[in-house]
Amino acid sequence: MAGGAVLAATDVRAWVPYAAVAAVAALSGLTALTRHGRNRRGSATDPMGHTAEFPETTADDGRNSTARTPRTESRADGAPVAPGRSVYEMTRPVRPAPVRGLADDAPFTVRAAVHSQVAHLASPGLLGHPDAVHIPLTGHNLLLTLTATGAEEVVLRSLRAEVTDRLPLRADGVSLARTRMPDLVMSADLLESVQRAVRAYRRLRGPDVAVLLDASPAPVLAETAAGSALPLTAAPGTSAILTCAPVTDDGRWVRWRLTAEIMCAGRVWRPWWDLTVTATTGLTRFGPDAAPTPAPVHALHPDHYDPGDPEGRRAASETDGTFEVVAHTSRDGRGVLVMPSRPDPDPEPPGAAEAIRRAAALTRAADAYRSAAEAGSGQAAYLLAGLVRDRGDLDGAARWYERAAARRVPAAYNNLGVLAMLRGDLDAAERWYRRGMDAGDWAAAVGLGVVREKRGDEAQAEELWRLAGKRDVPNADQNLAVLYQRQGRHREAGELFTRAAGAGDVQAAVHVGLRCHEAGDRAGAERWWRTAADAGSAEGAFYLGLLLVRDGRAGEGERLWERAAERLGTPGRAVARTPSGPEAGTTYRVGGAAESGEVYAAHHLGLLHRERGDHDAALGWWTLAAGAGHVDSVFGLCELYLNERGDLAECLRWAYVALEIEGVPVGRVEALAGGMRQVAEQLAGAGGAYEPDPGAAVEVCSLAAEAYRRLTAHDSAYRPAWEEAVRRLVALAEASGSPRARQRAASAAARLRAAG
Repeated sequence: MAGGAVLAATDVRAWVPYAAVAAVAALSGLTALTRHGRNRRGSATDPMGHTAEFPETTADDGRNSTARTPRTESRADGAPVAPGRSVYEMTRPVRPAPVRGLADDAPFTVRAAVHSQVAHLASPGLLGHPDAVHIPLTGHNLLLTLTATGAEEVVLRSLRAEVTDRLPLRADGVSLARTRMPDLVMSADLLESVQRAVRAYRRLRGPDVAVLLDASPAPVLAETAAGSALPLTAAPGTSAILTCAPVTDDGRWVRWRLTAEIMCAGRVWRPWWDLTVTATTGLTRFGPDAAPTPAPVHALHPDHYDPGDPEGRRAASETDGTFEVVAHTSRDGRGVLVMPSRPDPDPEPPGAAEAIRRAAALTRAADAYRSAAEAGSGQAAYLLAGLVRDRGDLDGAARWYERAAARRVPAAYNNLGVLAMLRGDLDAAERWYRRGMDAGDWAAAVGLGVVREKRGDEAQAEELWRLAGKRDVPNADQNLAVLYQRQGRHREAGELFTRAAGAGDVQAAVHVGLRCHEAGDRAGAERWWRTAADAGSAEGAFYLGLLLVRDGRAGEGERLWERAAERLGTPGRAVARTPSGPEAGTTYRVGGAAESGEVYAAHHLGLLHRERGDHDAALGWWTLAAGAGHVDSVFGLCELYLNERGDLAECLRWAYVALEIEGVPVGRVEALAGGMRQVAEQLAGAGGAYEPDPGAAVEVCSLAAEAYRRLTAHDSAYRPAWEEAVRRLVALAEASGSPRARQRAASAAARLRAAG
């Protein structure tokens, strides 16, 4: 603007001077933008055009970002270490280091490059440095390449290593090289970056010399030293490479300088490089037969230089079976989280801890928890969600768990996954379980394994449960054992069941008891089933009771069954309930199943009382079991109400329930239809087992027709029986003279015609 004003004031009218002023202004603007880009707190400028290895932002907006605000921890010696919260794929294992103090007219080139497989990363500004800092781990390769570009040979005569600073280490994450694709990749957006990392992997060279940075005085490598790799000579037009392994035991951010003495054509040059290193790995080694332990880098990557094994003779078997655990990635797909340490929840509001303590002692704890949760307490929201869930309000529980998750209560993610599983929403369950894993909750890994298994990915489910089992996470070994059993890996399944049972897994104890019983070890079966029953397992109580009853100890067995079955409700109240209509009786407990120990115990109690002639007790226990969908109990109620009580209405009600239960064997439905048709014929005329009742005959024949209709839907061979049942129903309805009976018969006939 100033240049244009001057030109105008001097009455310059040619366009060329104005164009020159505009060009200078544009160039100045670009220069200012470039300087601003170099100085701002963001990703470092990369002149080689490489992709940044970690996200620029450190904000956590709740959307699975791997960038976290770092938290410094300390070692036993007081030195801070990097938290290692985030792990990123190392797609640039070789990084050049800029040379200093070398004139442009030197008749040679000398380059230094850091080749590492594990390195800490610090984002711009984190260590007071304007650029991102890449801190390789001890034992990596420092590659010095000397090239004679002129007509004279070049000789590297000596190297001097000197530590310039030891500073506290803070890092955003760890960059990790990959030798192969991992067994477990938990995020689809991770695949491409992992593939690039595998392609970029190169083994480290065996070092020519170890640079011991902790030595005092500063180490000097010279051609006169015994066994020295120097001098390093490059003939005209050739290159020579020297491989060094920087070594330190210091877990801090160690900054050091390497100075070379190079001779060529009678002159001496002394270039240097400013480098960095640390001994802190921030990683954990997972082995198949050992607990997870922190590991030095050479334990994870055997080709890293190990000062304790300078010849590199460590047995390869020591590293076999190492797992690579990877969790969810960042939004841009470049950052990868390993199982991190569990983060602290967000700070609780003032007074929340005292409010929660008081609430725990109140009978109306929900109100107190709600007040604290609405004031911003994540812990109160989590506890309130549990109470709401126990009342059966899954939607309300989800709302409070989401509040707790927003306050970073790690277990809330897992419980949201559980609620999604109860609704059958596998996509939502997987999202929540992955977030729980990102928060360091291994219980979420078990849940994610269930999701993956349901999606047919048994390999990933196995790996998740195996890793969680190493940390003694409940249900991990049990789930893995069931998977092995289904796959026919019976020996492995048996070992896992036994290990899980010994660790207190009641479901595993039940299974071990079954295995003992199948093997003829009745004492072992009783021991394991009693262990499960004493721990509150209804299934364990059922099997133990069955064993005792068959051994003649009916009294003790019956008490075990009652203790288990009463969780379904009170038998007397179940008998008093008299709903009507074909839909009645199909109530299910939250989390209940027709195959549960409670239901089996209730059914066998019904059998026991039926044999004794105590029909009231039998009806009570069978009603409880039938309400949970137990097929044998439903048919038992039909028979008992019809033949012992003469209550045709209750018999028909439970018969309709039987038709609604999925998975009822076809033979049982066919037997029910045939039996009802016979009863209808006896009710229609004299001389049968029942008093003639045309209206009741229509009701019974209508049920038979409905049963044959459902059988025909699965097998057209039942079509003639259905047609005959409908014809008989129409005839009975006409004979009864009841408008309601004629309407029911017409409806059945219409369904028959509609079916073609």
